[in-house]
Amino acid sequence: MEKRQLKYTKEETKTKDFVSKRITEMQDARKNVLGVNLESIWRQADRDYIPHKLGKVGKKVLVQDEDLGLASRRVEVGKDDWQTDNSIPNAYIKIQTALSIMVSKNPSAVFTPRKSKYESNTLVQKELYKMSWEEAKSLQQLKLFIFNLAKYGWAIARTYPLILKRPTRVLTEYNEDDPSKNVYQNKMSTEYNGVFRENLDPWKSWIDDMSKPNNPLSTKDWCYAKEYNYATLKEEFGNYPNFKYISEGKSELIGDSQGKETTQEYETKDVKIPYFYENRIKDMLVVMVDKVMLVNEPLPISDPEGNKKLSLWHTYWTTRHAECPYGIGINEAIKQDQTYLDRINNMTADQLILSIYKMFFYEGTDQLDESGAIKIRPGVGKQVSNSKGVNWMEVPGPGAEAWKGIEITQDRIDEASAITKQLTTGEQLEKTAYQAAQRAEFSLRRLNTPLSNITDALETDAYLTLSINELIYSIPEVITITDERLIKQYLQETGSDPELYQRGENGEFQAKLYPEVQLGLEEEPEGGRLVESENSKFFRMKPAFLKWEGMIRVKGQSLLAESKSLLKQMKLELFNMINPLFGVDQTGQMYLPIVKWLCKIYEEDWQDLVPEAWKQPAPQEQKGLFVPQDGTGDGGGGVPIGGGQKVDTRMGRNSLVSKAMSGASKLFSGFKK
Repeated sequence: MEKRQLKYTKEETKTKDFVSKRITEMQDARKNVLGVNLESIWRQADRDYIPHKLGKVGKKVLVQDEDLGLASRRVEVGKDDWQTDNSIPNAYIKIQTALSIMVSKNPSAVFTPRKSKYESNTLVQKELYKMSWEEAKSLQQLKLFIFNLAKYGWAIARTYPLILKRPTRVLTEYNEDDPSKNVYQNKMSTEYNGVFRENLDPWKSWIDDMSKPNNPLSTKDWCYAKEYNYATLKEEFGNYPNFKYISEGKSELIGDSQGKETTQEYETKDVKIPYFYENRIKDMLVVMVDKVMLVNEPLPISDPEGNKKLSLWHTYWTTRHAECPYGIGINEAIKQDQTYLDRINNMTADQLILSIYKMFFYEGTDQLDESGAIKIRPGVGKQVSNSKGVNWMEVPGPGAEAWKGIEITQDRIDEASAITKQLTTGEQLEKTAYQAAQRAEFSLRRLNTPLSNITDALETDAYLTLSINELIYSIPEVITITDERLIKQYLQETGSDPELYQRGENGEFQAKLYPEVQLGLEEEPEGGRLVESENSKFFRMKPAFLKWEGMIRVKGQSLLAESKSLLKQMKLELFNMINPLFGVDQTGQMYLPIVKWLCKIYEEDWQDLVPEAWKQPAPQEQKGLFVPQDGTGDGGGGVPIGGGQKVDTRMGRNSLVSKAMSGASKLFSGFKK
């Protein structure tokens, strides 16, 4: 069948050529990062991560079976060799340990509104963010993200709105006697509709070569490639006009940097590879398949000001260079010491084998190996012409210095990777739980840099989630109602909220039904203010709930596998510091700033800990905190609280504020007592 020719407009041709050129440029840039081919380092990491032996298949030579006395035969040198060629799987151990430590649960975030008018929507945004992680099971994608990060030193993911709908036939009536007469109903089923996070293959993802570390604004464009089978590609993009120019069969690639060594081989023969290109400056989303420009649209994600956003978030493990976004992973950090360790470990093992399983010589005709010399083999006897009886070859054991060398080299690897023996094995040498917690905290301190980088990337994801939630939940289903009785009933139920209905062009009444979500919130009986609740309830969204601007801070510690003893101790310390303040300050006017500050240090949300009265807005007029000491004012050096109760505001040695400050100061001295 003759392939149909696609004709582009002049502007489309310009866009297509620009995108193809940019993809190739980004692919080539990764081959020379500070004079190093980054992909060669990644290729080595892929080989070293999987537990393996060091030996390679060698040439075949003629050897004689000395045990069975068989004729000479060809064997591969090294295949029958008794010498050890093991590689200690440090890369595997360290990466898996880092993964188990650094991600155990969904991240939590603190939302701080920029203006008071957004205060009421803060809890809604917090709950929507939490729900998006649970519904999409994004924790599993985050695990893959951190796995790539530890192995390659760089990882990349994307957050985007995902809607999966497909026509289905639903069984409505079952005929037991004749199943062929079953009744089905055609229905459009929604498999998923919400925020989705996807870890991407670093081999098939390329970012702007001008990108800088920890600076999302420096990345103006990026591209990634994914494998689809033809049927799935058609389901997702079949409605686009240019899809008819996409034929089944092997995909035509752009450039030559495909990471072929890591690409999985599929039995499916019609694997298609679309390239997704995003450009923030040009407001451009382009999808190309077989060099056919399938999609050319504006970017779908923007902030409240209308500024377009890329859907990616990426980061590095540890810094390679202040101007380079690609970091140094665990395998690259330990590679030199790992090579040395494998060498001395195998030599030590060989000598240990020879010292235990001795070789011996007895009198007879010399038996030479294929090299013309006697080759040492443990437990094998050799005939030699000048031997008297049976002589055992005495080989000394490896000696303490060999084992010490292995231990020192392993310690160097532990230091280079920041994954110490205590983190890997859980070995505890301390006598008390407090000392063990201190030791564990010190060991985790080395992982603070990658954890901080992960947190930075997750904050980019949080802002993307905020924009996508507003996009998804602000689109209503419009239903026309003609029955006046039903219209009146609808207006009563909705309180005649103008956001929940509209009038059509001909004046018909149209109800606007926004998506319904289940949130851990409830409305207060008086005032209707939303507060957090242990019980989830269904809420119907509307644009007024989704407007929000402010700062989002992801709590890095919320990802970690927590030490229960250390966590309990920290929570008790915080409770003991702030609980006395609740009894003497009924409204929080005096001590709320201090409580907020302490909660920030302990990475706790202050709203989860304070009484409801402390969350109420402060009154317009407040009396001064400090009272003249001459007895004027309210007298007695106190401030009236509630019904005339007075509190001493002079900060003596035993005052509540002094106790709180004293307790908090432990944070800066490593909790030393």
